[in-house]
Order: sequence, then structure tokens, then C-alpha cells
Amino acid sequence: MGLSRVMLQVAHAIGFDNFMTMWRILDGSHETMTDSGSGIALRLQRLSAYKRYQRNRFIEAMASMGMSQPEISRSVRRDLGEKVSDRHIWRLMAGSRVKQ
Repeated sequence: MGLSRVMLQVAHAIGFDNFMTMWRILDGSHETMTDSGSGIALRLQRLSAYKRYQRNRFIEAMASMGMSQPEISRSVRRDLGEKVSDRHIWRLMAGSRVKQ
């Protein structure tokens, strides 16, 4: 049985035992079974979407601690290496999740 190139890369990156554990978990889950039951189908969000989500929670956490928009902007640039627009930071600060 051949594995796809990407699955071989994953196995190499995480190690054989971890790969087999992952495969066993996925194989035992009804959520991941294809309609025919002969395969496993995964839907995984893009890493960039996950990073964006985490960055926004980071900004909201700093806002809830009372940090100003310029302080948050500097922190995001320093700690995450990202330049986020002032407008985006203000939107997260003013949103219903975070009250200033």
C-alpha cells in the first residue's frame, strides 16, 4: 500500500509511532470516514487562518489589559513580526468581545 507524498512527509516529520497513532485515531473516527467507508477524509483549516485567528485573540487580550492601539501595534510587530493596520486593531478593540 502506497502513501501519498504528503503523508510520507508528515510521517517523516512526526515520526513513525506518532504517524501510526494519528492514523489509528483517524481510522476509528466516524467523522473522518468517506461515504464509501474505504478512506479517510480530512478538512483542515489553512495554517494562515489559524495564525490570523491567534493573532486577533492576542490583540484582543492586550486590549482587554488596557493597552493602547500604538502599544498593541508595536507588540504585534515585535512579538509576531506582523504589521497590522491601525484600523484592524481599532476594530478588534471596539468589537463586542472587547470593551475599552
